[in-house]
Amino acid sequence: MAQDGICRGAGCCRVGLTEDMSNDGVYFNPLYNTTNYYTNRSTTDRAEYRGYAVLMESNSFQFNTTYLNTTAFFDEHAGRVPVILNWAVGNETCDIARKKNGSYACLSTSSMCVDSSRGSGYLCNCIKGYEGNPYLPHGCQDIDECATNKPPCAGCINIPGSFYCPSPRSLNVVALAVGSSIGAATVVIAITCTYLFHERKKLAKIKQKYFQQHGGMLLLQEISLKQGIAFSLFTEAELIEATDKFDNKNILGRGGHGTVYKGTLKEGSLIAVKRCVSMTSEQQKQEFGKEMIILSQINHRNIVKLLGCCLEVEVPMLVYEFVPNGTLFQLIHGDNGCHNIPFSTRLRIALESALALAYLHSWASPPILHGDVKSSNILLDENYSAKVSDFGASILAPTDESQFVTLVQGTCGYLDPEYMQTCQLTDKSDVYSFGVVLLELLTGKKAFNLEGPENERSLALRFLCAVKEGRLMDIIDSRIKNVNDIGLLEEVAELSRQCLEMVGERRPAMRDVAEKLDRLSKVMQHPWVPAQHNPEEMESLVGESSVASLEMIGSGNFSMEKRIVQGLLESGR
Repeated sequence: MAQDGICRGAGCCRVGLTEDMSNDGVYFNPLYNTTNYYTNRSTTDRAEYRGYAVLMESNSFQFNTTYLNTTAFFDEHAGRVPVILNWAVGNETCDIARKKNGSYACLSTSSMCVDSSRGSGYLCNCIKGYEGNPYLPHGCQDIDECATNKPPCAGCINIPGSFYCPSPRSLNVVALAVGSSIGAATVVIAITCTYLFHERKKLAKIKQKYFQQHGGMLLLQEISLKQGIAFSLFTEAELIEATDKFDNKNILGRGGHGTVYKGTLKEGSLIAVKRCVSMTSEQQKQEFGKEMIILSQINHRNIVKLLGCCLEVEVPMLVYEFVPNGTLFQLIHGDNGCHNIPFSTRLRIALESALALAYLHSWASPPILHGDVKSSNILLDENYSAKVSDFGASILAPTDESQFVTLVQGTCGYLDPEYMQTCQLTDKSDVYSFGVVLLELLTGKKAFNLEGPENERSLALRFLCAVKEGRLMDIIDSRIKNVNDIGLLEEVAELSRQCLEMVGERRPAMRDVAEKLDRLSKVMQHPWVPAQHNPEEMESLVGESSVASLEMIGSGNFSMEKRIVQGLLESGR
């Protein structure tokens, strides 16, 4: 029967290990497995005796009967008991083991082999001056004796496996060398810091110079005086961060006046940043700040909003609202092409673009000339509404004759031929360019095509020739030739022809173009069915003064509307 302090086979047994033992094992006989026996007993009688083996010093263990059904022994010793093992690798000497490269255990280059002092086999140790695990490659690492709390000597220098104590004279030389190195390094650092400080100061002065040169002080003053101006002055660093250092992947488009990048401000809002190419004159630089104030006050739903600018660079950068659905040029001439655009949508986009330009010419104060109207400068928002953009070529309307002469970087196919002869940019120059955009919407063709025959490269000239020869429908996009819309198509084509007059004075004003497109759009939205309308409804739909205006216009202008209204009035409806 098991008794406290006695370990002789009843509940406890022990066996000593010999020095030359190479293998041992522990086995519990199932016949004496008390756990299985007691498992079948009733719950009240149940006891579970646990069997376990421990390798330890014999003098460190004192048997207790409570160990039979608990782990109290391990709990008392926190899972640890003392044990001393004397082991060795294999049963060969070092000399023999070294010759067997595949099984030799001393893998560290800084290790040594020692024959076992207690039987066969060998052990591995790190050589003097190294410590670690000799059984691992690079397991023995150098001991830095000089890094201890009490180094072995003054000026101690660590070397692999040992250390070196220099003589006092050597210490002085070393101290002098170290002092000289520190002094030289200090001088270099001081010079570098001074250089960087001066360069930063120089850069700040350059930025301040550009800021003042571009009218930044005037701009700040105007912003402070005028309440409600949502206009910001961005730093170069802000725009560099927003565009990921103007990465090419963020390019939205390139043009003659600069490159436009997509950007994201810190608060998450999307912007379009335009890096302009250059400014043509000193006067333009001086007037830039003033013009920014004027442009910032433009508030029209069909004009891209100018959010701010950056003036601390040689050529200012403009920041606009981001418009997501690309350009009208891409919609017409892209991979999907014009075939997905119904005539009603084309007419609406033309009307919205005309309204924007009419606003710039007639209602902005002072009036603004765009200077580079083209389908790639008409953006489309999330609802595919038109937004006129790119005021890189814009100028304030001249107040005297001397200001008329200016060089504008227009686009081939859209540029007013009268401007090409006189270099006088007027509001009628924008009208001509808009006439070409109208043609693109009507024909689905590009304004200028270098690949075509010489007499067909210019869309405007090709259109005018077709009109002159009575072949208008030959040039109209076949995908919008609806029988019900032929009259409207002819009216839009006639409006485009008027915009393309060679002499600027003969072209309609942009507000007249917008009014005409507005009336045509309403006609398309409300088909004229005589049995369902009366004269008051007609007059309301085509404008309050439409009937009177139509009577004053020649038979060549607005003919379809005139015929419709007159027919309705004659019918008594």
